[in-house]
Amino acid sequence: MREGTRHRYSLRILGVFGALFVAYLLVAHFVLEPMGYYGTLDQPRFADPWIARAETILSGGLLYRDVFTTTPPLINFLLIPPALLSGLLGHRNPWATLSFMAYFSLFNLFAAYALLYAAKEREEGYRHALYFLLNPLTFGNSLLRRQDESILVFFFALALLFFLHEEHWRASVAVGLTLLVKLSGALMIPIAFLRTRNWRYLIIPAVVFGLVFAPFLLAAGESAIFWDVSRERTQHPFQFHGVSLGALWSRAHEGRPPIGLTAYSAILIVGVAVVLALIVWKPRGRLEDLTLLTTAVLLLSPKLHCGYFSLLALMMAPLLQKYRITWAYFLFGLLALIADIYKWPVENFSVAFWLMVGVFALLVWAMVRLRRPRGEEAPA
Repeated sequence: MREGTRHRYSLRILGVFGALFVAYLLVAHFVLEPMGYYGTLDQPRFADPWIARAETILSGGLLYRDVFTTTPPLINFLLIPPALLSGLLGHRNPWATLSFMAYFSLFNLFAAYALLYAAKEREEGYRHALYFLLNPLTFGNSLLRRQDESILVFFFALALLFFLHEEHWRASVAVGLTLLVKLSGALMIPIAFLRTRNWRYLIIPAVVFGLVFAPFLLAAGESAIFWDVSRERTQHPFQFHGVSLGALWSRAHEGRPPIGLTAYSAILIVGVAVVLALIVWKPRGRLEDLTLLTTAVLLLSPKLHCGYFSLLALMMAPLLQKYRITWAYFLFGLLALIADIYKWPVENFSVAFWLMVGVFALLVWAMVRLRRPRGEEAPA
């Protein structure tokens, strides 16, 4: 009976996924496509040079040395399937864009299944999966915005699945794989270690990352250092970019940020340190603490891509009913998505800024709820 129930919930999730995929595809066609968001018939628009990287790999070239990229190795290899399909279809719209939309959205389905199996009860896991799929950011990011953060979210979900089931070897390896997708996968390391005091979380992710990355570093040398904080457009948060409050304020005021980058970066470092100290002093629960830390990093960072909020859509889904934050969960996702559209293609940075202020306020309110819950205390 348990196996039949699991199968039934899996099919329901698949059905919801399919319905949402079609619904968001219609929004893309009738709203964003007329605005030129996806380029023209002969020149599809992609925010990152995914196709160039995939073609370099398939032709025997080397990442970092033969093609420029500021991302870890694994994500570039995972982008080969949609780039290859796009090439087989002539790199023309709508098929080029649809190839990436469908591929990125599949990782939403995989993450939803991870939530299903992470919960102790399948009915509870099914509810968490639905919350995640229904958050506007989930398909808004993978399909409307056609961005690759859904891959990161899936690997994060995989690590969470093992972590919550206390399979620490598997969880630590999964965290290492997450680092090979985006360095933001490191967010899970301090919480996992603080909650378990298990040395694996400090060592194994670094070993997994190092073993995979070492050949690229040896072959490409300095070109492979994609986290260099002295350069912009690399994998570090110390730069004004994206939908952060500092970046949007700067774009709305002729390039003048509200405060200097050094001060903004100091606020990020000090703020995250304070949050970590609070978690050490008064932990609430594994998901609660991870959500608080991730929220602090995202809200205080000078560089912020809208898609990274999808991590919060994943982490918060199991917490909604307990802390009564469901309305804030869906509203913050909607506002963040609209803010990103106002950033581009609308290019009204003032409106985007105030929408992100709303996102900031909603998430701060939700984090206060996580720290001061009503009713039963969060489990360890």
